[in-house]
Amino acid sequence: MKMMTNYRNLLKHPKWFEKRKQILLRDGNSCVMCGSKEKLHIHHRQYHYSKETGQPIMPWDYNPKYLITLCENCHTKGHSKIKIPHFKIKKIKS
Repeated sequence: MKMMTNYRNLLKHPKWFEKRKQILLRDGNSCVMCGSKEKLHIHHRQYHYSKETGQPIMPWDYNPKYLITLCENCHTKGHSKIKIPHFKIKKIKS
């Protein structure tokens, strides 16, 4: 539970706000599933961990292809039906 709490705190970081803004713009500020423009979330299609440290990759360091815009409803439905895969990857060079 502690890791999830820390991860949620990372979603308040200015670098995440910038990444989120980029994904929203790319997806037309609407849910890619239903087209809603209300209560939008950025969904991670996969969760990535560093092979070296085992720690989660910073949310803003994800390749945009692993992030999509979903409304709150579609995001909740998706998480209830599909387990999000976890992968260990090499550290991303910034």
